[in-house]
Amino acid sequence: MKTSLLNYIYFFFVLCLFIGCSSAPKLVKTETTMLELSSKTVEPTDSNLIKTVLPYKLKMDSIMNEVLGNSDQALLKGLPEGTLGDFVADAVLKKTNDAYHPSDKKIADICLLNNGGLRSQLPKGKITLGNVFELMPFENEVVVLTISAEKTKQLFESLVENNGAPFSGAKVKGKGKKMTDLRIGDEAFDSIKTYKIVTSDYLAGGGDKYTFFASPIKVDTIHYKLRDAIIDYIKEETKKGNTIKAELDGRIKYE
Repeated sequence: MKTSLLNYIYFFFVLCLFIGCSSAPKLVKTETTMLELSSKTVEPTDSNLIKTVLPYKLKMDSIMNEVLGNSDQALLKGLPEGTLGDFVADAVLKKTNDAYHPSDKKIADICLLNNGGLRSQLPKGKITLGNVFELMPFENEVVVLTISAEKTKQLFESLVENNGAPFSGAKVKGKGKKMTDLRIGDEAFDSIKTYKIVTSDYLAGGGDKYTFFASPIKVDTIHYKLRDAIIDYIKEETKKGNTIKAELDGRIKYE
């Protein structure tokens, strides 16, 4: 896997190590440099530091190299629809509903995310824990928002106007920048219903200009990270004997 994420982890560990050992924790000046660590590192400038940190790196490598499943294809970002966005939105909606136990017994209808939150792509072949951390490095949690039909309509109008985003549980058509048709699940959009939307806490707070999430009817938190939902979904499919796959299914179409 890429070393950038691990290097940040190692730097944080080293920083904590020095702070914890100091008898007078008074910060006067900091100077940093990036040193790539590996089992092949020989006689670095500070060999004692390497000897201290390297076992933690090797342990982290063994954890991050755990194989969660296998993919038939590379899953890639794309607009208005991409295989990666379809896969992640489907996985998060499925696993959220598995973990979501609302008092009204109504499951979530839709998952809406953003391409900017997908920081890497998933490779063909083995998918490791490290691949998923690279894809979703943030600690964002799932929230379920109950919103009005009018807000739901605004959501999909914005999606059509901005050439798509990762979503699941609906199909939408547009002509130019105007929405022409919307179906939620297997049913036509209902202008008097409320809908439950799965998203991240970041987007629920208006991040990435998702203003249609403002003033929801209800917010349900289930203390479940987006990344964990993806991991759990891949493990679940692997346990069933399935490989990971995604096909563009026309969930968003333009005339």
